[in-house]
Amino acid sequence: MPLAAIDIGTNSTLLLIARQEGGRLEPVANRVEITRLGQGVDKTGRLHPEAMDRTFSVLAEYAEICRKYQAEPVLIGGTSALRDAANGQDFLDRVRNELDWEIRILTGDDEARITYTATRHEFGDLAGRFLVMDIGGGSTEFIYGNKKEASFAVSVNIGSVRLTEQFIAGDPPADSDLGQIREHVRAQLEKEMGRPDITPDDTTLIGVAGTVTTLLAVEKEMDEYVPEQIHRQPLTFRQVENLLARFASLPYDRRKDLPGLHPRRADVIIAGTAILLETMDVFGFPRLLVSDRGVRYGLLYDYLESLGKGEDE
Repeated sequence: MPLAAIDIGTNSTLLLIARQEGGRLEPVANRVEITRLGQGVDKTGRLHPEAMDRTFSVLAEYAEICRKYQAEPVLIGGTSALRDAANGQDFLDRVRNELDWEIRILTGDDEARITYTATRHEFGDLAGRFLVMDIGGGSTEFIYGNKKEASFAVSVNIGSVRLTEQFIAGDPPADSDLGQIREHVRAQLEKEMGRPDITPDDTTLIGVAGTVTTLLAVEKEMDEYVPEQIHRQPLTFRQVENLLARFASLPYDRRKDLPGLHPRRADVIIAGTAILLETMDVFGFPRLLVSDRGVRYGLLYDYLESLGKGEDE
């Protein structure tokens, strides 16, 4: 019997249906839809009605897919937008009443821990320590540790949607817009993380979620996204730097047509790329490994571990 997990993020809503094989999750179906649930939340503190409708429609489609595959259970995590919005409960109630699904609101710590659980299983063959960063629409989670346990985990309120709404005014953005984003990211990293003893000498940087996977897809000029060509593949500081310059030089109408870049991610990719680049610069990482397997995989691995069926091989 396959399992299902749904990650309701600030920018996207993701579905995974998978089976456990040999201690690893093997995907049966994967869906990613850009629903932008967090539209305007940073300014208004509330979910926009249209954003709720968009996201609910996608969840209704996912419910049909889960029924088709007879997936059980369906684990659903809601992240930054649902944490921050004053009317988030209205959305949870609608999903409960109309789809008979319970959404678990993940705290920043929950999100970090669950992301790290996925990383331990997917990158457990690597030696040394990991710094995992999960760039979301509303927040970015950082987790540091080894394949057995995390030393620390922190959720920082820097996300691709949040920083786009805060700092990007022009199309394409001015150099001053980019400078403000990078200064803000650096300041938030220092405020929330201090100066932990993290160096690339014994630590692998692993980037999770849509911003990072999109960067590699654009670098590879992928007309169709192929997860197997993205997961566990490297991306260098120089490539990220060049991609940011390329994105920032193009207006939205041209940027959205780049191979590998989903048109509905084109407006927030600049801020997301700046978050990654500044983090790599702060800690001195010349490259990272890309993970295509974040919160939704972590939800399932976490569930299997709770049953005693998800121990690392």
